[in-house]
Amino acid sequence: MTAYFILTYDIADPEQYAKYNPGSNELTGSTIAKHGGELLAATNEGLQLDGHDADIKVVLQFPSRAAAQAWIDDPDYAPAKAIRLASTKNLYAFIVDKL
Repeated sequence: MTAYFILTYDIADPEQYAKYNPGSNELTGSTIAKHGGELLAATNEGLQLDGHDADIKVVLQFPSRAAAQAWIDDPDYAPAKAIRLASTKNLYAFIVDKL
């Protein structure tokens, strides 16, 4: 069953974040693909409807919830993930199954 990894966050340290995006784009993209995933959207734009308007919004599609979880836990992605976590705040990430 298709699953979506949805992530929003604010950039807390732009200099450090530049090491993640665009610095780690190739690593991030290759590890997403390794787990059958696809980047559907990654933007700093969008129409805020409710709540906090995050700097970055990301939507990834995976073939299953297990594949999405395997990506986020992948040791190959860990260096890029560490940069993202260290350079952002107000992070919200979740996996949802397609209904």
